[in-house]
Parts: sequence; structure tokens; C-alpha cells
Amino acid sequence: MNSKITKGRTEFNDENYEEALKYFDEVREDDEDYMYVLMFKITCLMELERYDKALFLIESLLAEDPEDEFLLYEKIRCHIALKENENALNTLKIFEKYVSSDNKRMVLAISKFYRILGDLDSALKYCNYALEIDDAFVDAIHEKSLIAVDLGDKDVVDSCADDLLDVCENDGLRIISVFLLKLYVGKFDDCLKVINRFGDEFDDEFRNSLKFVVYSELSENLGVEIRLNDEAEIPIDEAISLLKDYKEHGVSMGVIRGVEFKIM
Repeated sequence: MNSKITKGRTEFNDENYEEALKYFDEVREDDEDYMYVLMFKITCLMELERYDKALFLIESLLAEDPEDEFLLYEKIRCHIALKENENALNTLKIFEKYVSSDNKRMVLAISKFYRILGDLDSALKYCNYALEIDDAFVDAIHEKSLIAVDLGDKDVVDSCADDLLDVCENDGLRIISVFLLKLYVGKFDDCLKVINRFGDEFDDEFRNSLKFVVYSELSENLGVEIRLNDEAEIPIDEAISLLKDYKEHGVSMGVIRGVEFKIM
């Protein structure tokens, strides 16, 4: 293999895309690996956000192979980045035809593109297709929750949160996603259950910050605040309990830690 290609790949693997591109640009068209190099050049240009140049290369290659999934995928990305939504949508229609119906990741890619382009019904349709292939496909469940948020369908959001909870294991980012989804639908008890169930994944400060978010959202949801008749520090768990007692039993005043409180 051409030494320029080897050096370019080394830089590429180190994510030094500018340097990699310099080596790839030196490979001549008559090199037997030239087409292979063009694929790397496209990725470099995409990473460097030079979408117009990437698009030029992609379209020249699609003229030779109009069914190439990688090229069509990147073409859609270029059009979206360049805010050419109509072109992106037209290319997406072509992309759909060539994606295998049992390739869950490519089916999900179609769903994501439709969501970005504002066609939420099509996005949901393809997301459900991906979940038919694999009902425990975490990325698809998460994507469905985002579509449901855009649609304002809190029942679906809540269902997705429950499904994510079943498969997220100890993935901190997924756990936070479940927490935020439950917060969005106003299931504050579920938020606290998530914190308690996966509390060991976070330090005390972060756990308490999550609880404070629950307290703030619950307080805003109820349209009230807790007032004390003297200076005191109430643990966040106890403050949340006061709001829950107010919500469930109408308890609006009393004494906590020797200090009178009033919820108003």
C-alpha cells in the first residue's frame, strides 16, 4: 500500500483529520487504492465540517454507484448540515430503498433523519420498525422517547422511560436519561426511585443535586414554596417529603427539626 495512505490512516486513527487529509490528497488517481482513499477523505472532510467539499466528492462517487449506503448516508448528513432540507429529504427517500429491513441500526438512522427533518410520523414509524427487529435496542428506545417529547405524548415518553429502565443496567448516561424523562412527565416518585436504585453510580453531591431538581420541579408544579419561621437547614429528602405530604394529604404547616414551617 502507498506510504502516503499508511501515514494518512495513522493520522486518521489518531483523529488528526487535517494531517490525514494532507496525506490522502497526495494519492494520485491512478493509484489502485484511490477509491478506498476517497472514502477516508469524505470522513475527514465531514469531521472537519467542510460539508460542501465532502458533498462534491460524495456526489461524484454516487454517479458511479448510486446505491452505496455509506455515500447516501453521508450525503443526507451534508445536506442537513448545509440546511438543504429538501435535498436531504429527497436523498433520504432514496436511502430508504436500499437499507436492509433487518438492519436495525440503519433503520434507526432513517428514523433519526426524519426527526431532524421534522417528519415525526415517519420518524416514529421507522423507530418502531427498529424496535420490531430488537425490542431491547436501547438506542431505538431512547430515540422513540425523543420523538414522543417532540410530539408531546407523555404516555409514550413514560413508557419509553420504563423500557429504558429495564435495559440501562449501570449505564450512567442512560440512568440520567430515564431520570429526565420521568421528570418531564411529572413522575417525581419515579425520579426518586431511579436515584435510590442507581445511587451508587453517582457521588453524594450529584445525588443530592438530582434530588434538588426534583424538589424544584415539584415545588413549581404545585405552585408553592416552603417557608420557615427561623433559620434552619432541612435535608433535601425531608423537604421533598413536606411537599409530598402537602400534595397527597394537604398538610400545609407544622414543625420540622424544631422549626415551624408553612407551605404557601
